Amino acid sequence: MALHGYEVLVGQAGADGDPADYIQFGGRPISGPGFDSTGDDTKISYFSPRLAGFQFGLSLTPDSGANSGTSSLTETDNDGNFENVFGLGANWKGKFDDLEIEAGVIGEFGDSETATGADTEGKIESVGIGANVTFASFGFGAFYADLAEKGLAQAARAAERDSGSYYDLGISYANDDWGVSLGYFASTVSNTTGISDSDATIISLDAAYKVAPGWSLNSALHVTEAKNINGTVVPVDNDATVLIITSIFEF
Repeated sequence: MALHGYEVLVGQAGADGDPADYIQFGGRPISGPGFDSTGDDTKISYFSPRLAGFQFGLSLTPDSGANSGTSSLTETDNDGNFENVFGLGANWKGKFDDLEIEAGVIGEFGDSETATGADTEGKIESVGIGANVTFASFGFGAFYADLAEKGLAQAARAAERDSGSYYDLGISYANDDWGVSLGYFASTVSNTTGISDSDATIISLDAAYKVAPGWSLNSALHVTEAKNINGTVVPVDNDATVLIITSIFEF
């Protein structure tokens, strides 16, 4: 139910597309979305009907280690999984002539236990807010997320580390046959005291063209900068530029 800025982009959707397949971002900077702590693990979910433009959703995952099958019957509550995880989301959609507005907020909250059963790892307290606006052929989008101290050991939290935050922005123009867009993604993760933060930025220029029914050409230019990608005392940085061209056939 999240509304990301990249949703208004064309082609491969900027940073949500292929940059990480070709660029080394190391083990520290985050790429988003960060709200998938339970994935396909056994859960119960509910989505409300959309009334007056509003809709909300709720899910409960008792144990992120339980994902169906007989192994779930022997799943314990002290092996480091996330427990009692609630996923929450609400958004609103409205249209006024050529103007369409979408806005929403999401959250994920739960406990994390160590193998000894002590609740010493960082709890899940992730929140995000975003909006998309389209007017005629133009699109604008933005999203921000804060992952707080999710899954961090007590020592890491005491040393002022965090699990990071990020935001993405998008602007686009598109008609029936072609479109162009510009996207921006930035994330930062705080490391322990005395170690510089791990940051990543991606500027993406995308273009898309429908050559014929079922055949489209996309191009994406990504300019990236990643700082202290491994969270070390002596920072390791990586800058890269990549051009990706794709030809897509749909039958």
